[in-house]
Parts: sequence; C-alpha cells; structure tokens
Amino acid sequence: MNPKSVIRLYLFFARDVPHAVILRQGPSKVFRMILWNTDNDTFEDGQWLRHKVYHEHCSLSPDGRYFIYTALNGKWDSITKGSYTAISHPPYFTALALYPHGDMWSVGGGRFVGNNLYILNTHSDVRDIIGRAKDLTRVFQVEPTDQIATGIVLADGGRAPLTQALREQILEGDKWHPPLDRYDTKGGVLYRRRGMELTPIRDFTDMSFEPIRAPYDDRSDKEEIKPWHPLDQEEGKG
Repeated sequence: MNPKSVIRLYLFFARDVPHAVILRQGPSKVFRMILWNTDNDTFEDGQWLRHKVYHEHCSLSPDGRYFIYTALNGKWDSITKGSYTAISHPPYFTALALYPHGDMWSVGGGRFVGNNLYILNTHSDVRDIIGRAKDLTRVFQVEPTDQIATGIVLADGGRAPLTQALREQILEGDKWHPPLDRYDTKGGVLYRRRGMELTPIRDFTDMSFEPIRAPYDDRSDKEEIKPWHPLDQEEGKG
C-alpha cells in the first residue's frame, strides 16, 4: 500500500436489519466491500474490485441481502461494455445481475423498492446478462395514475407486486433516514459520533488487494465459458 494513498469510506445502511455496507476506496480506483454488523461492531471483510465504483449511485436492500452498484472498467470491447450496473450479495462484488451501459455518460446504479424489487437508472431496454438474481424483480417508475397510484410498474406496464405496507410507505413518503449523523469517517477510520465527540470503531487503512472468490460463485475453473466475475481481466496485485 502506498502510504500516501488517500483512503475513503462510504456507508450504506440497511433499513430493517442492523447491517451496513462499507465501500473502502484506496488507492484511487481500488475498492473493497465490507459488511458491518452495527449492533456489535463486527465486520466481514469482503471482495476487492479494481474498477471505479460510483458510490453516489449505490443502494443496499432493506434486509441487507443485496447491493446495487455501478462501475467503470473501461473495457469497451468486453461483455460489460466498459461500464455497468450490477447487483451482488454483500460483501462481494460478484454479479448476480449485470446491466452493461456501453458508455461513460449513463448514470447507472439504482435503488431498492422493498427487499425484492429494484429500480435502475438505466435505459429500460438494457438487459441483465447474468440472470442469477432469481429472487429479485426489476420494476420501473412512471407517472402515477388513478389505477396505479404509486407509479411502480413491471416491465409490461402492469402493477408491481407491492405489499400493503410498502404501498402505504411509498404513497405517504418514507420517513426512515440512514443514521449517518451517528457516524463519521476520516482518513480511512470509522468513528461513532456523539455530539462533537468521535470514538474510533475501526481503522481500515492497513489493507492490501487480494483475490477473493465469492462463496456463491460456483464456476469451475475448467469451464470454457464463465459468467462474468469482477476479478476476471484483473492484472497483478496492489
């Protein structure tokens, strides 16, 4: 690790469980995903990725099981088309669903509508090339109508399968806010905040890239055609 590297931490909290995802950035385009149990401050240090991850467009599902992220790898001739939005199981980047963008200007990313429904910031005709997010359904935000007051619809324009509680939450406005005011991050260190007092929880600066395989990546090394993996096409370590 270059001692001059700037380490940044980005926090994403689950709504319904005491879990959060930490994206650790540094150096520059090297990211690591870490799963944090906020009840007891234990951590599962997960996978690394040498692609630029746009933290502004990431989202963690309310139950903490799935993570949406968007990344740029610049490999325009690959199946990712150079930039992509993916869904994974934290703390791993290995894609369960992957939507190639094909340019540098697509916003990408998205958000969860409940635990099993998600909306992407991509063109509606962009398709998932992995197909392993079997429990999840992509939905779309349209103008509300008398028939569909939430404006959340399936790909065919039909009503999305929202629970009554979720429907009321959407119509009345979500009053939950992530507890970012209770934490702070500086120089790669995670702190708990009480007023102006900061108490360190963990220092994440002393980490170096290592290839880690997601436990749900069940590919055989002998397969000729493999589903996309974030460590494919990576070179060296650092």
